[in-house]
Amino acid sequence: MLHIISQLPLSSSFIKNTHSGDTVIFTNDAILAVKQNNVDIEHFTKKAFNHLNLCVRKADLLLKGFTNRDLLRGVAIIDESQFKNALSEYVAIKSCN
Repeated sequence: MLHIISQLPLSSSFIKNTHSGDTVIFTNDAILAVKQNNVDIEHFTKKAFNHLNLCVRKADLLLKGFTNRDLLRGVAIIDESQFKNALSEYVAIKSCN
């Protein structure tokens, strides 16, 4: 399942509804969830999302002034083409705001 997250905070029910192998794409302000050096969020993210494929949109990184070095290890950066492909590829999409 594809999950698109655009805002924080995430609810605990969101995490309970994910399954191993799901893909989560963080956009807008939610990219802070996968940013290094944010101790509270970093610990939460590593523990909660270790079974998921985590991605961020490159455009959102550029808007926030982040680079790939600012992200947690294992987070993939996707461009608009890859984002659109993901939207068309997955049957079930769940957006959390």
